Amino acid sequence: MSESLRQLRHVLALYEHRNYRRAAEALHLTQSALSVSIRRIEDEYGVPLFIRDQSGVRPTEYGEVVVRLARETSSTLEQGRREIELLRSLDSGKVIIGSDPWMADIIVAPALSKLLSKHSKLRFRLRTQGWDELQGELLARKVDVYVGSPFDALDPGIQATTYDLSSPAILCRRDHPLTRLPEIRIKDVLPYPLLVPKLPRWYLSWLAEQYSGVADSEELHDLFLQTEDFTVIRHIVHETDAVTAGVIRTFPAELSPSEFVMLDIADLAHVRAPVVVATLAERPIPAAAAAFISQVVEEIDQLRNALQQVRAGRATTAPAFTG
Repeated sequence: MSESLRQLRHVLALYEHRNYRRAAEALHLTQSALSVSIRRIEDEYGVPLFIRDQSGVRPTEYGEVVVRLARETSSTLEQGRREIELLRSLDSGKVIIGSDPWMADIIVAPALSKLLSKHSKLRFRLRTQGWDELQGELLARKVDVYVGSPFDALDPGIQATTYDLSSPAILCRRDHPLTRLPEIRIKDVLPYPLLVPKLPRWYLSWLAEQYSGVADSEELHDLFLQTEDFTVIRHIVHETDAVTAGVIRTFPAELSPSEFVMLDIADLAHVRAPVVVATLAERPIPAAAAAFISQVVEEIDQLRNALQQVRAGRATTAPAFTG
């Protein structure tokens, strides 16, 4: 490690511990060696970075600047190490995946399960958030691959491929009043409290088009609860007249068809829920990330085929709901 990088580590340690002895112990240095290192970097900048007072050691305003520089440098170096490790081979490194809750369960989870059986040495980290937060994470290189709903506005630094799936559906308890309607439209669903993760922007845009003159399409829904926790959503839906949404027509394996039902929405039948797979445009795709993307695309293809078969079957029977 170069002398300047070593000194930045020393500055960070002293800033975090606010005590020369504790900082030196953390760095496996003597206290005098740490003092010499700090004096050298202060001489280099020509300003004091730390001062001692009754409460201990605290940074000066100059020290705060150097601490910020040290943190940014350390983060950049760590990022570089991780990318090099990812590029070296398929069976090494950690891929950070970003996904919205809608797609994490039906696409990302099956893809990771199949990858595990093929490449047990791969390591992944999954960040489940809204698409708007994850676009920033992707641009900041804190996420390697994004799988989820389209971004509001695609940044030119991001490369994304869009896949259309099936029409959205509503899930409710099996004896819900909506199940007795011969045909269900959005206007029939709106009076019931809705429990969902963050609603996709494409759906809100569609809703606003259908109900022109509404300032905020989210106001049309009685959005009782927005949460990433599907366990909470399923419990409340099971016990009340509240409903939840599925961005595509797949009945969750963990739900019992004897207790829950998936409803068709007639005026959404022609709408296809989009999912995007995105990476940074100018960033080399590591082997491990490429393997994950390939598996995700395979899952999407299988899901689309299964949904087409369901639609073909439903075209002949045309039931009001499934489950």
